[in-house]
Amino acid sequence: MDSDIELNISFRFFSLTEELSNEIKSSLKASSCRPNKKLGGFVVCVPLTPSSLEFIGSFVTSNCLEVENTDIFVSFVTEYDSRVIDLPNIITKASFSIGSPVTLSYTVV
Repeated sequence: MDSDIELNISFRFFSLTEELSNEIKSSLKASSCRPNKKLGGFVVCVPLTPSSLEFIGSFVTSNCLEVENTDIFVSFVTEYDSRVIDLPNIITKASFSIGSPVTLSYTVV
């Protein structure tokens, strides 16, 4: 990854119960957890890493969570308005294994 690009990759749960959000927070380092005023429950955002991917996959399956209430959030900041960015393979692996869509956000500074 080019050094002039700030890339963050997270897995987001959009509508977890308080109990499930606490379970994730105790098992993984959640980067954010807040109430979801639109859907109810809690939005929990977890950095996506090879070790967190394994936990997330089993968490989604064991709790019968709907993948429509999740996504893989890729955010990057760059100074270029036109650029080709190679994304890490973990994004494809997570989307394929869990079935969550990928959401991109970019900011030009």
